[in-house]
Amino acid sequence: MAPEDKAAALRRERERQKITNAYHRAFSTKEGQAIIADLKHQFATESQVFLPGYDYNAVVAALRDGQRGVVLHIEAMLRRPVIADGDIETPKRKVKK
Repeated sequence: MAPEDKAAALRRERERQKITNAYHRAFSTKEGQAIIADLKHQFATESQVFLPGYDYNAVVAALRDGQRGVVLHIEAMLRRPVIADGDIETPKRKVKK
């Protein structure tokens, strides 16, 4: 990997870690957990996108899938490890080609 490519990959990883840390700061609080619980309830992330027994409506199914995707993304970001902001300059993950 060229030095420029490696530097760019490290910059991207640092930015991604900063965003990960921001998700943890926003959603690890009591209020943040309440918001996640409400989003999961409102958008039925535990149920199927295509509900059996209902008339199939592609627009409604796509809307439900999009809503569910947002909540799943938040949960995925919260599963990523937190690296203290001071340690971001030395990412723990190695960038591979």
